[in-house]
Order: sequence, then C-alpha cells, then structure tokens
Amino acid sequence: MQTDSQQFVLELQGVSKQYGTVQALSKVSLDCRAGEVHAVVGENGSGKSTLLGIASGFVEPDQGTVLIGGKRLRKDSPAEARRLGLGMAYQDNSQVLSLSVKENLFISAPRHRRPVYWKMKKWATDTLAEFELDLFPDAPTMFLTQAQRQLFEVVKALIGDPKVLLLDEPTTALGPDEVDLLHRTIQTYAQRGVGVVYVSHRLPEVLTIANRITVLRDGKSQGTYNASDMSEEDLVSLMIGRPFHSAFPPVLENSEQAESVIMITGFQGPLFGPINLTVKRGEIVGLAGAEGNGQAEFFKCLSGQIPPKAGLVMCHGKELTLVSPIDAVRSGILLLAGDRKHEALFPVLGVRNNATIQVLDKFSNFGWVNRKREFNKVTDLVKQLKVRTPSLEQPVQFLSGGNQQKVSLTRPHLHESVNVILAYEPTQGVDAGARLDIYEALRAKANEGAAVIVKSSDPIELSGLCDRVVVMSRGQIIDEIQRADLSEKRIIESIVGGIGFGLNGRPRVAGPRAATNLDKDRGD
Repeated sequence: MQTDSQQFVLELQGVSKQYGTVQALSKVSLDCRAGEVHAVVGENGSGKSTLLGIASGFVEPDQGTVLIGGKRLRKDSPAEARRLGLGMAYQDNSQVLSLSVKENLFISAPRHRRPVYWKMKKWATDTLAEFELDLFPDAPTMFLTQAQRQLFEVVKALIGDPKVLLLDEPTTALGPDEVDLLHRTIQTYAQRGVGVVYVSHRLPEVLTIANRITVLRDGKSQGTYNASDMSEEDLVSLMIGRPFHSAFPPVLENSEQAESVIMITGFQGPLFGPINLTVKRGEIVGLAGAEGNGQAEFFKCLSGQIPPKAGLVMCHGKELTLVSPIDAVRSGILLLAGDRKHEALFPVLGVRNNATIQVLDKFSNFGWVNRKREFNKVTDLVKQLKVRTPSLEQPVQFLSGGNQQKVSLTRPHLHESVNVILAYEPTQGVDAGARLDIYEALRAKANEGAAVIVKSSDPIELSGLCDRVVVMSRGQIIDEIQRADLSEKRIIESIVGGIGFGLNGRPRVAGPRAATNLDKDRGD
C-alpha cells in the first residue's frame, strides 16, 4: 500500500470524553494518512468505540479537535462528517431491515450516484458485483446472514466515495474466505487513496492488514507503532500493561503425584476415536489440532450431548454413563461451550439468572428461591471473576464477549462438586484483559482439585495455560507434549506434521498463520 505522509484524511487532536465518573478518553491523538490502514486496538472499555464515535460525529468530545480531509468537524453531526468525506461501517449495522438490499444501497448512496428508480435493480446488481458480493438485490435485508450484512455494511460505506473509512470490528461474523474478501477490498481502496481506520481485537488480522497501529489502554494512548515492527505479544503487553507470558497463572507443581480424576479408555464417537486420556487432579490439559479433526465431537460425547459409540469413562474410580447432558452434570462434568449465545447462555436473561439457573436448588427452600442469598453469592462471584456489568439483572446479550464468558464461568463455581471442566475455545471473541481473567478462573478451579480440558486453536494460549498438551489428528491423539517441552513452536510443529487427510477423505490444510491466530473470533 502506498501512503502519503503529507496528506492526512483524518486527525483527532487531544480528544477527551467523560461519562459521569468514567474517563472514557483522555487527550488521545490519532491521524490517518491517505492510502493508509491505521489500526486501533485495546481491551473492551479502553475507549475504541468512543474514539470512533467522536471521529464520526456521533459523540461530542469534551475537548479536542476532529479534522476530516483537513477541515474541522465543528459539531457532533454524522451528516456533517459524511459531507466532509467520512464513511463508517458500524459493528451493529445501520441497515433498514424491512427494506430490500437495493433500497438500502439506494438510500446510502450520495444523490449524484443514485439511479432513477426503474434502474435501481441493475445499478444495485452492478454495484454488488464490483465488490464481489453475491446478494439478490430484491431480497429483504432481514434475511441476510450476519456475515452478509457485515460485508454489505462496508459496501454501503464505500459507495459514498469517502476520504476516510472507519471500520468497527468488521470481521466478527466473517469466516476466513470472507475476511480475505474484505481485506482485498480494503487494500484496493487504500491504493486509491482512501484512508482506513481499522478497529479489531483480531491481532493477527491487524498485523496483516495495517500500516500503523495505535494502542489504547484505559482511555489513554499507549503510542502509535509501525505494524511491521510489532508482534502479537508486543501488542497484548501494551494493551494489558504487563508482559503477556508473565500474565499466565502458575502451572501445577508435582502433577505426577496427583490422583487421577478422569480416565478415558477406548472412547469412540462420530469422527473420533479411539481416545485414551487420563487427567489428574488440579491439571489443565490442552487439546490442540487443526479444526475438524474430531475435537468438537469428542467434547460433545464427553459432555453427554452425543452418545458415544464405545469406550469407558471413569471418574474417581466410578464408571460413568454419558448418554445425556444431565448424566454429565450429575457426574460433575461441566461444559463451557464455544458458542456462548446458542449453547451456554440465555441472552435475554440477566447475569444472576444465567449464573444460578442450573443450581437454583442451592438457594431455595420448599420451592421458594431465597433471592437475598442468591444475590449475595452471585455478587461475590461477579467481583471474583471481574465481570463488568452495570447490574446483576443486565441481560447478558448486552455484555462484551469476555464478560459473557465470565458469566458462564460462574457456574463451575456454584456447583458443589465439579470434577471435570471442558472448556471449548474459552477465549473466543474475548479481548486480551478478559482473557487473562478467564485463565486465572480456570487455574483457580484446577487448584481446587478439578481436572480441566481446554480445546483451543491458539498455541500461545495452550503453551502458557496448560500443564501438558495433546494433539489430535484424524480423530485420534497423535502427540503428547509435556510441560518441559511445551511451547508455541512445538505445538505448531505437531499440528502441521499431523495434518493429512481427514475422516471425510478431504485433505486438511493448515499452516503457522492459521495455527497462531491469537485472537481468532469464534462466534462472539
């Protein structure tokens, strides 16, 4: 990408914003050059959204100046910002769902680009084709998938011919192919001189697409850096204020002498098996491997979602029958599902209800729930797990991904006898700070005597959190890496070396970039 160091298409000079007693931004400055992709990263609550709100005219700063294309934005007006040359693709979309795709495009386009009404369909078809977006112009926007709507949001922003484009978490609902399409589009427009401000928690994507990166922490800028000089670990350390690897909780000592909690022998199910694995008291075992090698099915069978085909599972010497999730829960096996919104939480219910829904009997007498006792217990857990929520009645759908996962983690703390925790991608869609809180919560349960199995696609996470890691390929464990040999490099080598043909006969493809995706979004 070509950048012009003299021409700034967006400048934020010393902007500050306070909400009540919370200082959301404090004298933050940022500039974006023509033809540049300037990324902004930070934890949830670091001020990224407020910064974009000020730049786009939706939020009026308490102090500071916004310049778009060299001209000052004099009032908090999105229309004025757009007139000066700013386009924005919103994270929660700005589409009118009751209108068709072509109608949404029409109302988003500047007047000089709008066709006459009877040519709208052809114009929309040609416009979508230009962006390689395969959508039916007459389709109601409400029927688009979340990924299609996210890409469509970017198209709507670009047809206004902006000088600078703001992208707020543009890839949260996108798969790898869709991310590639988005990045090709960004690079094409950057080469045409459009400046792009790219806000994302997916650090590998940021390092791939950005020219420069600004890091925010607690509403303050931690500096702007050339992307080519930074690594994922460097960015995370700046975001959390301490070295990333030193932030992992201490691993288990003398694990060899600990008693076995769960013994899995000859365990088989759809797309995996036989699996032989023993996890000891207080031990965290990582499960690595390229996607689609049976890890998901293994977790589903072990948590009772799918009946296994064969094998023996012993917990504290007792043989288990795992034909339903209830069997697993009664045996002390708890699953932290990867798809929080559909498998782990009730989005419309509050924090309190989600935390206690499996253990209401702990707070009830003769069928009546003691709300005070329930409230006090959940309040203590919210503080312990550092859940950021305005109240215990806040619906979890309005919490960040990290805080939603922490709410899921309240359940193992409320169950009286937790033997095994199955954590499937426990930090998917979670910012760096919340991720470390989740690591500490998992280690705390291990220190209380639980056995923890963590399936993760992040080798840095596995190497820092786990006592040992087993690698799956073609439905079987092909390697076991002990703590002394555990490293990101060693895990990647094992994953890549074990990739061949999957159980469906199709070749598996992976590489270091895929395997080291530190902030891969997996359904937030």
